[in-house]
Amino acid sequence: MSDIYQNLQKMIEYPSVIGFRVIVDASVVNSLGEVEKVIRDIEPNGFMKITDEGRKSSKGNYVSYTVPVKVSCEENLRKIYEAVGALSCVKHII
Repeated sequence: MSDIYQNLQKMIEYPSVIGFRVIVDASVVNSLGEVEKVIRDIEPNGFMKITDEGRKSSKGNYVSYTVPVKVSCEENLRKIYEAVGALSCVKHII
């Protein structure tokens, strides 16, 4: 594990609201719904209202959203990154 990651983990106090930047395929109709379902499976009450509109890429192939999630522990933070990142409609999660 990198020193940067370890230092970051020391700074986060749980529960904490984390804003995940999720970039999805614009051609998938319910991509944000798929992301929400995965997050709710890990943090049932963690998915929070998205207040910013999605931003389309320059060619319109992708849309990025900031998805606020109340994360209860480090393990769930990792699970969310892995599960959302594994969705076929997701290009990146940051």
